[in-house]
Amino acid sequence: MMEQFNAAVIGAGGMGKVHVDAALASPWVKNLYVVDPDPRRVKLWEGEARLKSSTMDEVLKDESVRFITVATPNHLHLEHAAAAMRAGKAVLCEKPMGNTLAEAREMIRVEDETGLFCQIGFELRYSKLYLLAKEWINSGAIGDVVNIQTRYFCAESHGKGSWRSNSPEPGFLIGEKLSHYLDLQRYFFDADFETVYSLAAPKVVPFCNHHDNHQIMTTFSGGRVGVLNFIMPIAETWDNGEKREMLEKQSDDGHALSYHICGTRGAIETDVFRRRIRRWEYFDAPDTLGSRIVETVTFPKEEDQTYFHNVYGQDLAVIDNFAKGGASQMNTRDAYGTMKFCFAAELSELDGKIISGSDPRL
Repeated sequence: MMEQFNAAVIGAGGMGKVHVDAALASPWVKNLYVVDPDPRRVKLWEGEARLKSSTMDEVLKDESVRFITVATPNHLHLEHAAAAMRAGKAVLCEKPMGNTLAEAREMIRVEDETGLFCQIGFELRYSKLYLLAKEWINSGAIGDVVNIQTRYFCAESHGKGSWRSNSPEPGFLIGEKLSHYLDLQRYFFDADFETVYSLAAPKVVPFCNHHDNHQIMTTFSGGRVGVLNFIMPIAETWDNGEKREMLEKQSDDGHALSYHICGTRGAIETDVFRRRIRRWEYFDAPDTLGSRIVETVTFPKEEDQTYFHNVYGQDLAVIDNFAKGGASQMNTRDAYGTMKFCFAAELSELDGKIISGSDPRL
């Protein structure tokens, strides 16, 4: 276990702001350096004595900086994470590890070469909704998991001219948006995929340069099956001026973000927009297989981010784990399994074929 240390966040944009707040809240972080080309972003923390603006070169050379969070655009993740590790820093890097599998393999190589702590940010593994589902699975409460159905319907929220809408890759949203939800299938099954078959219907959002829908069907060991059904433009567009609370409105306007995790002895449902998770158990009834709901957990709106998008809590846990000498809980090799999953789904759509996990292109 080490004493307090200095840390840095590279990139103070949308997600970078959360990383900065979390680092400042960590009892392990003495001073925090923020690197961002836009000085207006750093001014958001004006008056915070422990936060200082810096440059990439300065934080790499500063031996007091022990931990760096990389929250820059995707195409810079490898460059910045590799530079940090080679400078002797521990790293928490936003997903993805890169824009290509070659970049991801290079990050694995640098982690191996330096032997340093490197964690890739998949915050849903730190979110209470999914942690509780995993706890029930591990306890044997639903028996062996055999089928996972993921349903994600939303509104188009990226906007015209945004970097997400402008991306030219047809399967862009699989890696950028759906990687979190495919990763949870790996997490719940505790296995990598064996085969993937993915379909994309013609898009309906005219200004997107990529598919706005994906239906991804996957096999895992033992004949287990995972399905992810994603449709982007179906739900009502959110108007921040409305008085109605956001998730309450979205629970009945076409939005959906849920898992149905089916086991041999019961099932689990997680539902973001209903703010709940519940569990069924099966029993032998006289004329049928009976099923009953035996446990329901709900959460208040004040805990939304903690339950289903816990970047802040992830960062606190990762920094604490590093400071206490632990190994990263999602290292580059583990994250590569999810990247392969995403790229396999994209290849399936391009080829119109089932893609095996052993495909030489992965």
